[in-house]
Amino acid sequence: MSNQQWQLSGSMPERYEEFLVPVIFTPWAQELLSRAALTEGAELLDLACGTGIVARMAATRGVRVCGADLNPGMLAQAETQSAGQNITYRQADAAGLPFDAGRFDAVICQQGLQFFPDKPGAVAECFRVLRPGGKAVFCMARGLEENPLMRAQVRAFTDHLDADEANAIRAVCGFADPEETGALFADAGFDPVSVQAVTLELNAGEAGAFVNGLMAATPASERIAALSTEARAALHSDILAGFGSCHDGKALRFPHVSNVVVAAKPA
Repeated sequence: MSNQQWQLSGSMPERYEEFLVPVIFTPWAQELLSRAALTEGAELLDLACGTGIVARMAATRGVRVCGADLNPGMLAQAETQSAGQNITYRQADAAGLPFDAGRFDAVICQQGLQFFPDKPGAVAECFRVLRPGGKAVFCMARGLEENPLMRAQVRAFTDHLDADEANAIRAVCGFADPEETGALFADAGFDPVSVQAVTLELNAGEAGAFVNGLMAATPASERIAALSTEARAALHSDILAGFGSCHDGKALRFPHVSNVVVAAKPA
């Protein structure tokens, strides 16, 4: 898909799975699962599961998994991607989970907490559904200044689209204060609580194709599709330029920095 022939195909969840999951969400899923350290037969809640990459990877390790998300389109795509695996999915609000108290050994939430309207309620619900001794393992992107992926999009969207489209990307980095994050989990009863800045070096392979994927998988994709060919090419060029030295002329290799929370429910 060249930027001259750029067009939308498939649903937003399909594009999310195709373009974003391999580069961004698979490496973070690996990171969070390593910190959860679940053994075969353990029960995991993949909260704000999206298209289910954490759930799928955990299931291959013999973990019993339930994925929960508010978005029915994402859940439908997750079920398609997980066909044949022992995973169940539920539509659920993070602040009102439809699970019994003490059911899960771990809750993993990848890049979801920053979008929850009721963060204290969501973290309290995670505490409730965990067994004593269970873990909550979360990651949320840190600030734009540390994350060229989001920074490049925000700048280009501001110049070529509008503030609303830029702010939708800015929101990815909207809950980045480690002290506020730690207090949120401590107030819910977790102890101990660790909040650590973690950097993953992500490799997007062919840069132009990846930027096309970003444009197709963003909430602004319909707006981008309505641009002229020339305007869309200019947007593509400015997103790519925004990565700066992370672009070597062919590939993109860039840091992606998040606060990673590992919080335990006291035994």
